[in-house]
Amino acid sequence: MQVVTSGISYIDDAVGGGIVKGSSLLVMYDSLSSGWTLPFKILKEQLKRGAVGIIINYNLPLQRLILRARSAGLEVNEEGMKGNLFIVDVFGSRYNPQPSNGYVYRIGGFNPETYIPKLEGIYRDILQKTGDREIVDLIFSLDGMAFEVGEERTIKLLKRLFTNNIINGRGLFSMYLLGTDRVSKEFLSWNIEFSDYVIEFSGRKYEHGVIEEMYVLRSPLPNFEPRAYRYNGGGKEPVPIVTPTPAKGL
Repeated sequence: MQVVTSGISYIDDAVGGGIVKGSSLLVMYDSLSSGWTLPFKILKEQLKRGAVGIIINYNLPLQRLILRARSAGLEVNEEGMKGNLFIVDVFGSRYNPQPSNGYVYRIGGFNPETYIPKLEGIYRDILQKTGDREIVDLIFSLDGMAFEVGEERTIKLLKRLFTNNIINGRGLFSMYLLGTDRVSKEFLSWNIEFSDYVIEFSGRKYEHGVIEEMYVLRSPLPNFEPRAYRYNGGGKEPVPIVTPTPAKGL
């Protein structure tokens, strides 16, 4: 296994040392959580290291996606104009089917039955433009994909994507966002099964604010142990939540 850095030291530490090249990271979050920012932050760091980013956008109009990413520190338009970032705008393909331009691709005549071959064609075009640079891709998000084509069809499409290996060895790693409040338990279970790394964020309100916790649930690395952390989306390192050890004899 070749292990690379996520670009964020506390994530590397939490998952047992880093991200295995060619693996997948699932980030789950609920409606009160800021955990959705983590993949955008990781992507920003990977672009600094010379990787190319691909965002598959199912959730938002393009301008709102740009604003959302900016709040996580990623300047989409700036990186796109430099040739460091590309967007496959499925949302725009469905609701604002303008011709593709620059770093934004749209899928003409979006149809779940022909989606994968068209996506493969877009990836091949991006790979031709980016030489031998490694790729980090982000699906934003799996629940958005399920809304567009249905949960069962999304699972089948994901199986085809995993099997087809579109990037052919140039993939550094892949990231998947999943809003847990918008999908079924069965859909959650399938996506956890598919993923090599699983991190879940949960936010809850209290009298004077919001408390957020980060649960690192899965990693393929031998030094990994599942842990819970108190999370601060503002950039501070998460603080481990220590569970008291019961006294002997109890």
